[in-house]
Amino acid sequence: MSGTRPGRSRSEKSRTAILTATRDLVAEVGYEHVTIEGIASRAHVGKQTIYRWWSSKSAILADCVLDGFILLPRELLPQNDDIRIALTEWLRNALVAIGDPNNASLIRGLNSAAADDPDLALVLYQRMTEPYESSIASRLDEAAKLGELRSDISAADVIEMLFGTILYRLLSRLDVGPQVADNIIEILFSGLSPT
Repeated sequence: MSGTRPGRSRSEKSRTAILTATRDLVAEVGYEHVTIEGIASRAHVGKQTIYRWWSSKSAILADCVLDGFILLPRELLPQNDDIRIALTEWLRNALVAIGDPNNASLIRGLNSAAADDPDLALVLYQRMTEPYESSIASRLDEAAKLGELRSDISAADVIEMLFGTILYRLLSRLDVGPQVADNIIEILFSGLSPT
C-alpha cells in the first residue's frame, strides 16, 4: 500500500498467500502437522512476517475459517415436526462431522485459538456457534409452547448438554457413532430417574 511505512501495514498479497498456504497444508497433512515454518515456506514469506500478524498457527487457522478459506461442516437443526427426532438427527450429524479426522483437527485448532485469545473467542462464537444455538433454542421454545416439552426447561441448559457432548467427544478423541447421539437424546428426554 502506498503511503505507509514498510512493515507497518499488512500486505494483502502476503496475507492471502499465508492463508492460502495454511489452507493447502491443512488439506495435505492435517492441521496438527502444520508448522509456522511450513506455512512461511509455502507462502514465500519470512516467519517474522507471520509472527508480526498472528501469535500462533491456531490464530491463522481462525482467520482462514473466518475469511472463508476453510469451510467447516454446517449442521443445522433438521426441519422435523418432532423435536426429539430433529435433535437426534442434528447430534448424529454433528458427531459424524467431528468423526472425520480432518474436521476434528480443525475444530481442535479453533478451540486452541479461542482459548488463547478472548476477543477471537467471541468472534468465533458469534460467527460459528451462536447461529446453531439460536436455531436450537428457538425450536425448543416452540416445542415447549406446543406442549411437547416441559415449559420450565431451560433451552440454554439443553444446548450446553448437546455441545458439551460434542466437545467432550472431540477433545477426548473418543470414537463417535449414531448410537452415542441416540443414547444422549434418550437420556435427555427420559431423565435419569427410574420412573
